[in-house]
Amino acid sequence: MQNKQQWKKHAKQMDNMRRSRRNEFWQVIKEFRRLGFEVREITPYQFRFNDCLDIYPSNKRYHELAKRSRGDIRGKSFDQFLREFFGIK
Repeated sequence: MQNKQQWKKHAKQMDNMRRSRRNEFWQVIKEFRRLGFEVREITPYQFRFNDCLDIYPSNKRYHELAKRSRGDIRGKSFDQFLREFFGIK
């Protein structure tokens, strides 16, 4: 019984973390749109920047469309990752 409660608690913590990431990510979207980037919501879990990069904020993953490469954003903020990717200071 205790194990079941621990899993419920863990699931709730993960939901809260993902919700927090999504909220943080919306701020980054607003900033990059102000910089002139086109940002489209493909699904509630996938966003496309300038038709070349997909970001999955819930899992902190990306997919570079032209190179067909995928990767992990963990350890960096969304803003930091995108600025490095697009060469913005």
